[in-house]
Amino acid sequence: MSPLDFEFHDNSGRIPDWTGRVGVKVDLHCHSTFSDERLKYLPGIVYHPLAEPEESYDLAKSRGMDFVTLTDHDTIDGCKALIDRRGELDDFIFGEEVSAAFPEDGTVIHMNVFDHDEEQHREIQRLRRNIYELIDYLRKIDKLFVINHLTWTAQHRVLKPAQLEAILEHFDVFEGLNGTRSYAHNAFVWKATRDRNKSLVGGSDSHTNRVGTTYTLTEGTTKAEVLNNIQAGLAVPHGAFGTPEKLRDDVWLVLQANVERRMAEASGRWDRFVCRTVERIGRRLHPLVLLGYHKHQDVLIRGFMRSLPTP
Repeated sequence: MSPLDFEFHDNSGRIPDWTGRVGVKVDLHCHSTFSDERLKYLPGIVYHPLAEPEESYDLAKSRGMDFVTLTDHDTIDGCKALIDRRGELDDFIFGEEVSAAFPEDGTVIHMNVFDHDEEQHREIQRLRRNIYELIDYLRKIDKLFVINHLTWTAQHRVLKPAQLEAILEHFDVFEGLNGTRSYAHNAFVWKATRDRNKSLVGGSDSHTNRVGTTYTLTEGTTKAEVLNNIQAGLAVPHGAFGTPEKLRDDVWLVLQANVERRMAEASGRWDRFVCRTVERIGRRLHPLVLLGYHKHQDVLIRGFMRSLPTP
């Protein structure tokens, strides 16, 4: 069977009926302008998400999220900025997308961590070069942590069978529905976690304006109850899949906004010329580049299928 042919099933083998479910909603994976991402082929261009922390918060609330988080890359500065600007918010959960490495070969995966403070953030950053030590620490301080987009690594390579086995052993909660990743990538997570008693959650992974379009449905009237229930497996992912077209549009929106900001800050003609050139080339080539990216991702999924250990 092709990995593109999977259907989503629950542990009983049935396709779950998600209609009529009630509970509280939280988009467990979204970004603000405080995320810094570097583009390999565009040195000097920082790929900043579009929404300020308060804009992301407001958009999530307008789309029916009962609780809100921000999971910027290796920082909680966006979370701190939101609290500084709005004051304490009973429905806001500190979050962070941590770049964690397997010490044996440096392969980097992404995991979300929730409800930690500044001191714990510093310790997380100190430990993130060894995913095993990081997980031991997160269990010690009893924090919810989630493995994100299982078929993604920073090096764009397939995880080794032993690494996949380690993830399936050490993580209890998996991102089963990522609103930026396409169907096959999400389906692989369901395939990998089937019959392994894992919890699945959802998040938009929004870098633009898609906050709240993919989310987790759970129970709880407080932040602590929500996080505890997710850890206990009382969670269901809901909302929209990603598609190649969505990713193409999001990449272009973010790249264009960052180039425009860089041009506004440019102090000389050469800088402005470089920005205009990048914008023109990007406008014409980004659909082809992303088409190639998706073709490569399909190859990676098949590699992940070959690496997947038997339960």
